[in-house]
Amino acid sequence: MKTTVIYHSADYDGIFCREIAKHFLGDKDVEYIGWNFGDAPVTFPSEGRVYVMDLPLDKPFGCPRPPSEMASRVIWIDHHKSAIDSHPAAIAGYRIDGVAACRLAWQWFASKHTGGAEFLARIQDYIDRKVSEPMAVRLAGEYDIWDKRDPGVDTFQYGLRCWELTALDWKQMLRLSERPTVEELEQMIAVGHYYDVVNPDGTTTPEIVWGLLKDGEIVQRYSQKTDADLVTHRSFRLKWEGLDFLCLNTGRFNSLTFAALDKPETGHDALLGFMWNGKVWTVSLYHADHRKDLDLSIIAVKHGGGGHRGACGFTCKALPFQL
Repeated sequence: MKTTVIYHSADYDGIFCREIAKHFLGDKDVEYIGWNFGDAPVTFPSEGRVYVMDLPLDKPFGCPRPPSEMASRVIWIDHHKSAIDSHPAAIAGYRIDGVAACRLAWQWFASKHTGGAEFLARIQDYIDRKVSEPMAVRLAGEYDIWDKRDPGVDTFQYGLRCWELTALDWKQMLRLSERPTVEELEQMIAVGHYYDVVNPDGTTTPEIVWGLLKDGEIVQRYSQKTDADLVTHRSFRLKWEGLDFLCLNTGRFNSLTFAALDKPETGHDALLGFMWNGKVWTVSLYHADHRKDLDLSIIAVKHGGGGHRGACGFTCKALPFQL
């Protein structure tokens, strides 16, 4: 019987969820469907197990609540506060507000694969990094929830965005201890995804995460410069929903885009990016670095969207604020 995996296709938290599912489930009799907010609804599969990862359970299927026949076949892995708050807690799966979906997905599949307990970790175990997981999963997951204790989380994202990752790249990233075979290394060398890390004993080890960090550092410096120019010359202020937003109307943004002006003396409460794709506006809200006490997801839900306290958004035909 076919298994269906529906994952958030717009960021690496969701993409890592897909690759983690592939790592444990494989490709045989499994269909992987990427979905993002604003996409047409997906028809709920007529049979088999359905995984929904890094997404609310209602939005991909275009329904306000999952019918009982849906819920009985769904495994839901998510971490978005607005979705967790609005859905029944009894739905099977693994959900923790404050832990990225990819880290939850690894623990879920790994525990099932080894026959262990269903839930290996609580939120504090993730914060303290006591869970067993590939380094790449931790870096991608901590980036997604703005845990910046490790400066490599931002750098790793830039590396991911500048590589065309192959199946072998993903296979190596999701290994806990195994090293690639000679044949795999030869294929990796052929596409240029091979780096030597010098170990303390003088030997060398191919390490894709190290390579992504190395390339990401270069791209990060360039991006920080261009983002600083953009926010300095194109941003503006908007008072809306009782808050003062630092805003950008541009085709590419995330919370880091605002970094050059995201400081208390700028005087804003939160960050807002928006863009038009010819059909709808996409509006994204982010915590200002100095105002992480705000729950911006309340605003996103009010306008038909959702997400985290500090990163959320919605789509609309007409902007709900006056420019």
